[in-house]
Amino acid sequence: MRDGEIFAGYAIERQLGRGGMGEVYLAKHPRLPRLTALKLLNQELFSDSEVRARFEREADLVARLEHPNIVTVFDRGAEDGRLWISMQYIDGIDAATVDPRTLPPARAVQIVAETAKALDFAHSGNVLHRDVKPANILLAHGRDGQERVYLTDFGIARVVDDAGRLTQTGSFTATLAYASPEQLTGAAMDGRSDQYSLACTLYWLLTGAVPFESTHPAAVIQGHLQQSPPPVTAVRPGLPGALDAVLARAMAKRPADRFASCAEFAEAAKQALTGGVAPRAHSDFGPRTPVHPVPLAGR
Repeated sequence: MRDGEIFAGYAIERQLGRGGMGEVYLAKHPRLPRLTALKLLNQELFSDSEVRARFEREADLVARLEHPNIVTVFDRGAEDGRLWISMQYIDGIDAATVDPRTLPPARAVQIVAETAKALDFAHSGNVLHRDVKPANILLAHGRDGQERVYLTDFGIARVVDDAGRLTQTGSFTATLAYASPEQLTGAAMDGRSDQYSLACTLYWLLTGAVPFESTHPAAVIQGHLQQSPPPVTAVRPGLPGALDAVLARAMAKRPADRFASCAEFAEAAKQALTGGVAPRAHSDFGPRTPVHPVPLAGR
């Protein structure tokens, strides 16, 4: 859309970003002196009932989640054959744009700790995010000069009861590098699935690499299902060894072997980084049972 164009009453200022499903624009609210982030679904997807339902569900789910670490949804609608969502505008960057080589480990852990608050709150409302990754974490400075962390893009979020179901087409919609074993096999999921993805996110923030990196999707899937994550201390020397045990537990193949909540994982990471009591290693929770892949329909 062009700068200055009016859409659904909103005056378009400029494009903030774009992805496979649509674009996000900075826009002026039609009646209030406020800037908003206007998310538009691509016009060619308007006739896809499943995509439309997913887009509308994002607004409906996030509208229920009033939390200081979750981007607020104000309104949604349809205009000229396009679905739109009006959201809180965060004047900042996403975590995927930081340089992990220079990012202080304490800041990486703090970003994850704030994100963990948002996730646990969503889980308390029976909502899973299902696509936790650095690009969906926004960073901005508050008026007090402190960094503010916001979780965004609940585009594939689901209520817990529906979270283990594939889409009607059998497609896989999460980001593969951060997907939990449950997502890859179509098994039942709860908040510990988001915890696994949050642990992958911390791994990237600390190292600039994902735990299972490959140009071949099958190799990434095999890593998530059958391999232990490489020790973070081997990728970034100088980090305390206790972090290896924390990440190994949060990325355990079996959800039962992970932390009870995202906040508990974040606190364990903070303690490990500052020399506190480290959690038991994953091997202390019983034998490691690889999760064997189940073919996904349509793949």
